[in-house]
Amino acid sequence: MGGFLSWWDGVELWLTGLPFVAQTAVVMPVVLALAYGMAVLLDGALGNGIRVLRRVRHDDEDST
Repeated sequence: MGGFLSWWDGVELWLTGLPFVAQTAVVMPVVLALAYGMAVLLDGALGNGIRVLRRVRHDDEDST
């Protein structure tokens, strides 16, 4: 863990030393990739949740 934290400190120092435009060019692809990944995961989870709720609701209507 100490090695990772030391590496991360070096990355932070390097990134904060860059001009603003270069910081943006480096950070934005990472942030956009993370946001896209989270959107895909949430979309899948919510889609499956809705599918399960519809199935449960449909089963309840059939049993009455």
